[in-house]
Amino acid sequence: MSLSTPIWSEAQPQPYTRPPVGMIRSEVAVIGGGLTGLSAAYHLLTRRPGLRLIVLEAERIGAGASGRTTGILGPGVGQSFVSLIRRFGSEQALALYRATLRAVEYVNALVKREGIDCELEMTGQLIVARSPGGRARLSALSELLCKFELPCERLDDEALARRIRLNPARSRERIENGPAGLRLPVAGILHPVRLLAGLVERVEALGGTIFEGARVSEIGMGHPSRLGLSGGGEVLAEEVVIATAGYTPELGLLQGRVLPVHLQVLATEPIGESQLSLIGWDGREAVLDARRLFNYFRLTSGNQLLFGGGAPRYRWRGRTQEDKTGARAALKRLADEMGRTFPAEMELRVARGWTGVIGYVLDTLPSIHYSRGRASVLHAVGWCGHGVALSVAAGDWIAGLMCGGDVEETLPWFRKSPPLVPFEPLRWAGFHAGVKMMSWLDHVA
Repeated sequence: MSLSTPIWSEAQPQPYTRPPVGMIRSEVAVIGGGLTGLSAAYHLLTRRPGLRLIVLEAERIGAGASGRTTGILGPGVGQSFVSLIRRFGSEQALALYRATLRAVEYVNALVKREGIDCELEMTGQLIVARSPGGRARLSALSELLCKFELPCERLDDEALARRIRLNPARSRERIENGPAGLRLPVAGILHPVRLLAGLVERVEALGGTIFEGARVSEIGMGHPSRLGLSGGGEVLAEEVVIATAGYTPELGLLQGRVLPVHLQVLATEPIGESQLSLIGWDGREAVLDARRLFNYFRLTSGNQLLFGGGAPRYRWRGRTQEDKTGARAALKRLADEMGRTFPAEMELRVARGWTGVIGYVLDTLPSIHYSRGRASVLHAVGWCGHGVALSVAAGDWIAGLMCGGDVEETLPWFRKSPPLVPFEPLRWAGFHAGVKMMSWLDHVA
């Protein structure tokens, strides 16, 4: 299967100029033109009118993870709410989960307030169990969500079938232990690049300047920060926001703390109404399965099925360049998985497939922190697959930190730095062993 561009690419904003050769002076420089960087720029300009702010994007706006996502807007952080409670206790876990719910609601409010046409539909989200182990995990999750009065609806087999009908993962035997699915009402789907384009328009309207082809090659230690640009030129900035996700180690920062992890997505040809009638899905919710290595899927406004997931991939030394042979094999495995998920009668046809790089950290929690040794440089990284909601909301949190506003700094993602995984052989072997272990656990339970 050949690699292609994401289906969102046609909505990319107009090209922006490269930065001029020579010195550029700014009060704030934002490195990274994805959702985190543009949201941070928007919120800083809103709080500080007249601020001299520039956005430096190495390639094109949305070229990274933000433009390659499936556009699923949902709550959650870390591996699961159950694991959060085990790690942090109920009080801290509850604060984290509620913060992610507010993040989803914040994106919805921002889109409405600014009139951004990004095809946002607050459809809710389904988590479906297609194996006995999945039912057990959903049972534990639903018990905790209900205990703490968090928004959740348990679905038995009949209730789930009224929303969507999928193939079981193993057999067609009825499994009674645990719910067939959960519905999370505070969730939705959107067009990520149209959201990016809307943020770009607001940043420019507020006086910000956007440069593309502005790859930062060096970040100085002094204050103000001197940013060297590939191909000549430099930026002198009083404050810097680094929002470069899995590409952060390429700046020589957070190496061994942020791992560039490759994910993959398929897009089908548009699905007709007769095909959709085979499975229902009238609510158009985004769907996640309950496995540890889970798949996730949704419909676009044009009824293309987007199907993401499969095993995440880490390349030796954290290479962000795609291994085309490995990517094609991963997309082929994902297509096989999609075929096992939906009835064969739907006759789904893959139109294209693409990959993207996210920033992954060992404890699966984001990290918003000032850089060690660079007191005016702020990092916002490590969304670990929850970036659509959290990255946009983080723009407001970043502006709060930098402008002395109110921020819930007691949340664990406001910390000194993500945990370190020392030595590349340990990173590579540990990541691959972890993926194999989760795959085995999904197979046996």
